[in-house]
Amino acid sequence: MTAAAPMVTMPFPRRPKYGDAEITAATALLRSGSLSEIGRGPASAGLEDAFAELIGTTYALSFNSGTASLHAALNAVQHAASTDLVAGVAMSPMTWISAITAAFHAGSYPVFADLAPHSPNLDPAAARATGCSAVLVTHAWGIPARMDEFAHQSVPVVEDCSHAHGALYQNRPIGSWGRAGCFSLQESKAVSGGEGGVLTTDDRAVYEAAMTVGHHPFRLAAELTDLRLLPLTTAAASYKYRIPALSAAIATEQLKTLPERMRACEDNLAHLTHLIRTIDLPLQPVPAPEGSLRGWYGAPFTLLEPVTAPAALAAACKQANLPVRALYPDWMSAPLLQQPALTERYWPHMRGRWNPPDVRDFPNYQNFRKQTLLLKIPDTPAPGYVEQVAAALTITRQPS
Repeated sequence: MTAAAPMVTMPFPRRPKYGDAEITAATALLRSGSLSEIGRGPASAGLEDAFAELIGTTYALSFNSGTASLHAALNAVQHAASTDLVAGVAMSPMTWISAITAAFHAGSYPVFADLAPHSPNLDPAAARATGCSAVLVTHAWGIPARMDEFAHQSVPVVEDCSHAHGALYQNRPIGSWGRAGCFSLQESKAVSGGEGGVLTTDDRAVYEAAMTVGHHPFRLAAELTDLRLLPLTTAAASYKYRIPALSAAIATEQLKTLPERMRACEDNLAHLTHLIRTIDLPLQPVPAPEGSLRGWYGAPFTLLEPVTAPAALAAACKQANLPVRALYPDWMSAPLLQQPALTERYWPHMRGRWNPPDVRDFPNYQNFRKQTLLLKIPDTPAPGYVEQVAAALTITRQPS
């Protein structure tokens, strides 16, 4: 009789997403009778100050989504550099669709470049070779990109830090390397306000220009000092991107527990990695660069043997109840980017200019998609659960 394949029977360990501190902060705000801040009110100021302290930047600016912060950042670096993004924005295809469409929103367009070998992140040399007007660097799955190599780019660099709250590269916070860093506060992220976003920067020109994309004239009049921007104090772009006060208050409380939750993730990943090595599985975690601290939005593992049947492996993982998170869809194959008529419908400035990408031009990206297993890691101590996951991962062994 064949023994049943091991599977995970314990529920995924979770702490309450929003605990007593978040509930207290939200209740206090409700009792105050004020849930809308058109200026830099106490809730948005609290969040911005906390993020600036975490990232070590002079400024932080809140938004209603990470997407809005990306749009504002790309507009702002154009203003600060006194240039236009006419040659496109170099970026990785291993990202959420909002990072891609943000380039269109900013009046430019995405130019995909391949990943660095054995990495989920953009290859600095490939980005430089595009000749683009700016670079958007995503720290995919919380693995810090090699920002020292991007820092030498001759064009503005924006960091997409949506997976990388609290992460470090060369012991310096992610979100402080580029002209701007952009964070998402969507509910699945390590720091959540339900929805929301934050832009971090040391550049006053970037901070002010980003504000003009979607903040209220009341705040613009109070804070703008750039002579080129002062005419916008009455009415700027007015996308209405400011963060709801409730989201800001909740996310501020979430920041306070981030170090503790990151330590639990680190301990659980270290335990899982040790078990995988002990039972000699063909898996290894994608390493963070030396001197780095990873963020947490899933942990990518490299399958060390060629995956010949991805669908079968996915089905086996589901059958074993493994905590597998799906990689992002291959956006380059999506109709929005493959059918110019769709692209041009939403972004008329692309009429006659958009050339659909060919996915075959990105071999490192394709290999990463095929050879990666993305696991969710609990942010609370879970040794027993981790041991069950390791046992169930024996399904990754190829039959001899």
